[in-house]
Amino acid sequence: MPAPHNPFKAALKAGKPQMGCWLGLADPYVAQISAGAGFDWLLIDAEHAPNDLRSITAQMQVLAGFDSHAIVRPTIGETWMIKQYLDAGAQTLLIPMVESAEQARELVRAVTYPPHGVRGVGSALARASNFSAIPDYLQTADAEICLLVQVENRAGIKALDEILEVEGVDGVFIGPSDLAADMGFIGNAGAPEVKAAVMEAMGKIVASGKAGGILTLDPEMQRACLDAGATFVATNIDVTLFAAAMRNTAKAALALLPDQITTGTAKTENASRYLQQLCKHWSHKGTAEFDADKGSVSFATGNRVEMSALGEELSITATTGPRGDLERWKKVISDHLVRFAFREEFEITWAE
Repeated sequence: MPAPHNPFKAALKAGKPQMGCWLGLADPYVAQISAGAGFDWLLIDAEHAPNDLRSITAQMQVLAGFDSHAIVRPTIGETWMIKQYLDAGAQTLLIPMVESAEQARELVRAVTYPPHGVRGVGSALARASNFSAIPDYLQTADAEICLLVQVENRAGIKALDEILEVEGVDGVFIGPSDLAADMGFIGNAGAPEVKAAVMEAMGKIVASGKAGGILTLDPEMQRACLDAGATFVATNIDVTLFAAAMRNTAKAALALLPDQITTGTAKTENASRYLQQLCKHWSHKGTAEFDADKGSVSFATGNRVEMSALGEELSITATTGPRGDLERWKKVISDHLVRFAFREEFEITWAE
């Protein structure tokens, strides 16, 4: 009986695009929910997520019951770490921060049994061999291991042609976020210069006959990479999806509650001037609309102030969301208007 078939590796070899998602919540429940969604592959991340060998093994055990293929990204491409993940049952690894052909060759050796590699022989203890229930595991395992290397800085891009010549590397993944940072565009993977570098690299990868991959939440970039021939593309991250869903759900729930509103008045001959000063002062922080007689400023926090000037009276309506701090908002409004009215005695009388 040979080692388990690696359908992901076979699909890449056949040039069949595989669509995936990142798993960073480090939880088997989330892995199971994600596996039922229909992705071709799910990457269990140990580089930037709080995963360890046990949590990754638990997630691989869950994914084994589904069609979504488990890819594991170690913290770093150390031989001892790779050995543990392979013994735990990982058949596809994505190794971060590969910068040279020599590094890629060492990684090939790390995932390969002797005499061609240095992977330790411990299959009797390994989930990978079903604890010795697969008699031909040692003789057949190498053929089912899929090694993906991640190029994500200028050094890696410079060495890409040489990396692509390394036998045993099945695919090259471009990391746009780290590449953007290294190019001087930290936090802006969508910069034209970064996109151009990614697409040039993807073209080289595809032309070499190896599989090209990427994680990008940008639909246009996803389409461009697939059109360029990329065969493993991740389109989202469980952490991002969960965070956005929870925030939107909480926002919708709070929207069911009434806002907190209070009113106030102040006697002054300069009602119109102070109204306009406050609206203009806050116009760079919120959305302001005003003329000589009335004005309002709305903020993303849910806070809002509306004012009207009628003769020698300034009328104010202060609003916060249902969980806002109305007393603090009243004080902020009062403090600003008092500063504008420093030449006179100015006081707002707020409704009880």
